Amino acid sequence: MATPYDSLSGFMEENHEHKLESRKAQYLQQSRPGAPSQDLMSYWGYKFETLSLIPDQWHPTSREYIEGREDMVVNNFAQYVSIVKTGIGKARLVIGGEVDALWDCRPANKDAPINWVELKTSGEIKTPHDMTKYQRKLMKFWIQSFLLGVPKIIVGFRSQNGILQRLEELHTNDIPGMVKKTSRLWDGNLCINFTAGFLDCEKLKGLPSQSIGSLTLASGLKQTITGEGVWRIRRRERSPVIEVFKLEETGYGTILSREFVEWRTKKLEDSK
Repeated sequence: MATPYDSLSGFMEENHEHKLESRKAQYLQQSRPGAPSQDLMSYWGYKFETLSLIPDQWHPTSREYIEGREDMVVNNFAQYVSIVKTGIGKARLVIGGEVDALWDCRPANKDAPINWVELKTSGEIKTPHDMTKYQRKLMKFWIQSFLLGVPKIIVGFRSQNGILQRLEELHTNDIPGMVKKTSRLWDGNLCINFTAGFLDCEKLKGLPSQSIGSLTLASGLKQTITGEGVWRIRRRERSPVIEVFKLEETGYGTILSREFVEWRTKKLEDSK
């Protein structure tokens, strides 16, 4: 979804090894003199989560736990997973992703929306350049939470030394309008329309052809992937081309387990 406004980053879906390599390369990047390292900033983010969250609602959580969070060792393993069935344009999708927290509790009705919360950190905004960086970050914050149905994002602004200065509570659906009123650095509707066109076969009006690389303006993912097998979507760093190519002629790769496929097949047979 960020492709029309992000000409530098690459991606490869779904490839765990690629993500690990990208993360490793990011950590190995040398920070500018006086700036914190990537490792340290990651720690600050995890520490913010540790200070902000408790493992249960208030009444079952002990006072000792609540008051001892400052001294706790950070843990990046605890998380929720949100699995949503949604649609973008004509495409219907099932999406899963990590979510940081619940605002209150899970609703008794399984079909009711869940009050997920995403926690983010960002440097203090002192200059126009800082504001531009933050509003570019907001695009990624918005895309992640929009796709997973997360209604609220809480941003902790930190000093250069990693000290929390203030909190800002954002409603996910309001973020594109906030940016549009000030800088117009990105447009949420264009992100959605681009993604809808890429997934299906709608014409991507107003976008240069190189934005979708080898896929023509009238031919999207649905028309490109016409057979079985395992496919991969890739965009190399600083490349204007989105590649779609087949990895395996049949099967599901490591995406779907054998147990799930057997369960799903049985369900389909039982429903006939």
